Amino acid sequence: MTTRIPYGRTLRSIAAATAALVITAFPALSAPAAAAQEDTAEAAAGFTIYLNERGANRPGIDQFGAVRSTVVYDAFAFTCDTAGCYSNGGALPSQATYEAKVKEYMSAGQFGGGATAPVALDFEAIELTQVPTGQAATNAYDLWRQLLTWTRNAAPQAPICHYGYDWETRNQNLIKQLHTDGLLDCFAPRAYWYSDQTPAEWSSRLDAAIARDRAMAPGHPIYPFINPGIINTSTAMYGSQVAHMFTELKAKTEGAIFWEPFLFTGTDPVGNCRWLSQFSYEMSLVTGTPTSGPLTASAALPSGNCTVPRGATTNVPVTIKNTSGATTPATQMQSFSGTAGFSGSWKYWNVPSLAPGASWTTELPLTVAATQSFGTALLHVRTGLSDTRWAVIVP
Repeated sequence: MTTRIPYGRTLRSIAAATAALVITAFPALSAPAAAAQEDTAEAAAGFTIYLNERGANRPGIDQFGAVRSTVVYDAFAFTCDTAGCYSNGGALPSQATYEAKVKEYMSAGQFGGGATAPVALDFEAIELTQVPTGQAATNAYDLWRQLLTWTRNAAPQAPICHYGYDWETRNQNLIKQLHTDGLLDCFAPRAYWYSDQTPAEWSSRLDAAIARDRAMAPGHPIYPFINPGIINTSTAMYGSQVAHMFTELKAKTEGAIFWEPFLFTGTDPVGNCRWLSQFSYEMSLVTGTPTSGPLTASAALPSGNCTVPRGATTNVPVTIKNTSGATTPATQMQSFSGTAGFSGSWKYWNVPSLAPGASWTTELPLTVAATQSFGTALLHVRTGLSDTRWAVIVP
C-alpha cells in the first residue's frame, strides 16, 4: 500500500539556539563526471523547478533558481460516494469561500506563487484514480469540473494541475476529459523516493506516470512532485539519488515541483548537506550557472563537522586550486558580498600565479547574521578568474 503524505504538512520548527551552517563547495560532494560538468542550461531547455515552501525559516530553495508556485491543500476535506460529494461530511463550500482559499494559498503569507506559476490541487480523497468506478467517480468528476472552474476564476493566468497517482489508470477517461475540456493544463504526479526503491524502480514508476499522461494530453506539461527526503523515513536522499532523479526528469518532463522540504531539524547536517550539494549542482545546470573557471575553492571548517553558529564569526580556511592544464595568472579574491546575512573580508587577497594542480590558501572570517532566516543560501567564492558555488544550510 502506498504511504500517503498528510494534508498541509509544514516545515518543522527550527530552534534558533541550535542553528548551524553547513558549507559545501562544488565539485567536492557528489559531483558527476567532469564531462557532465560542462553541461549548460541548453541541456534543460524548457525545464523548470518549481517550489512549494512556506512558513518561518523556510529553506529558501528559490535562491538556487527554483520558481515559487502554489499547492492548494484539501482544507475542505472533500469526499464523494454514490450519493454525492461533501466537505467535512456536509455541504460543499460556496464559490466565494473556495476561491478565497485558493488566493490565500497563493498569497505571500503562504506559498507566494506567481500569477503564472502552476497551481496544483492536492485533493487526494477525490483524486479520480482513488475513487471507485461508477456513480462515485461520476460525482467526483462533476465536483472536479466545478472546483477547476472556480480555481480558474481565482488564478486566471496560472496553469492548473491536480496532484495525483498518475501511474494508476482507474477512471482515466474522466481525467482525460478534464484535460480535453481545458479545465486541467498540466500533470503533477507523485515522484517521491521510497526506502525500498532502487533507481530503476523509481524510474519505472515515473515512466508509467509519464506514459499515462502523454497518452491523455500530449501537449500538457508534466511537473512531478519531488522532495529531498526519502519520503517514508524522512531521511535525506543521497547525492547519487538526487543526480539520478534530475537526469530522468530533465530527459522526460518539463520540470518538477519541489514539495515543502521537511529535513531542516538540525539533527542531520551531513545528510542535509549531501542532498543540497547535489541539488545545487543540478540547479547550476538547469540555470546555466555552474562553478566556472580554472580555479576552484574548497573550505575546511575548524570544527571538523561543517558547522558554524549564526550570530558569530568563524575563521574558515579556504584553498584555491588550479584544476586546469595551464598555469593561471596572478589574480585577486573578490569581495564576499551579495547574499543577505553572510559577510566576510579575506585575510589574504592576492592569489599568485598557480601551475596546474597547484594550490594557495587564504582565510575567510565568515560572519552569519543572527537575523539570517532562510534555511539555505547559495554563496559564491569568486576570484578574477573563477566562481565556485557554495551550498550552505542553516538548520
